[in-house]
Amino acid sequence: MKQKIYNLVVLDASGSMYSIKNEAIAGVVETIQTIRTAQDENADQEQLFSLVVFNGKRIATVYDRMPITKVSDFKEKDYLPTDNTPLYDAMGDSITHLHQYINEEDNVLVTIITDGYENSSVEWNHQRVTQLVEDLKKKNWLFTYIGANQDALAVAKDMGIDHGMNFMADAVGTKKMFLKEKLSRHAFYSKLAGGKSFSDAKEEDFFVDD
Repeated sequence: MKQKIYNLVVLDASGSMYSIKNEAIAGVVETIQTIRTAQDENADQEQLFSLVVFNGKRIATVYDRMPITKVSDFKEKDYLPTDNTPLYDAMGDSITHLHQYINEEDNVLVTIITDGYENSSVEWNHQRVTQLVEDLKKKNWLFTYIGANQDALAVAKDMGIDHGMNFMADAVGTKKMFLKEKLSRHAFYSKLAGGKSFSDAKEEDFFVDD
C-alpha cells in the first residue's frame, strides 16, 4: 500500500508580496518540482498537491489534492498580489477543506508562507486556528510556518506550529528561503522513504541547517 502524502501550501498574495512576486512564483514552481522528484524517487509514496493563495479580495484554490504528476507549473496569472492579509481565514478555510478528504492513515504536510501579520480575517480568529492546528497535530499532520517582517518562530509557536523559519522579504532572501524549504522538504520525504513513520519524522527538526 502506498504512503499517501498530501502537500498543502498556503501562500500570501497580499499587496506587500508584489515586490517579490517573481521570486514567489519561481519558488512555488521549484516546490512542485521537488515533490515531483520525490514521487519519482520513492515509488511507495503517492504525492498530492494543493495550493491556496490569499489576500483581502480572495482566497483562491489553484490546485486541489492533485496528483503531483498532473500538476502544471504555477503561472503569473495565478498570483496577483494585492490588498490585505487574512491569514487566519486562509489557514482555517484551506485546512478544513482538505481535512474532510483525509483518511486516518494519510499524511499531511502544511506549509504557510507570509511576509506579514494577520490583519483582516472575518470568519477565523487566532484561537480557532490554533485549536485546529493543535487537534490535527495529534494525527499525521505536520505544520510549518515561514514568515518575514516578524519573529516567525514566535508567531508559529503562538499558533501551535512547531516548525518555523524567518526570511527576508527581498529577492535574495526569498530565493534563499525557497532553497532551504526545498532542501528541508526533500530531506523529510527521504526520512519517510527510509522507513520512518510520519509521526516519528515530524518530531525531528523540519528545516535543515543552512
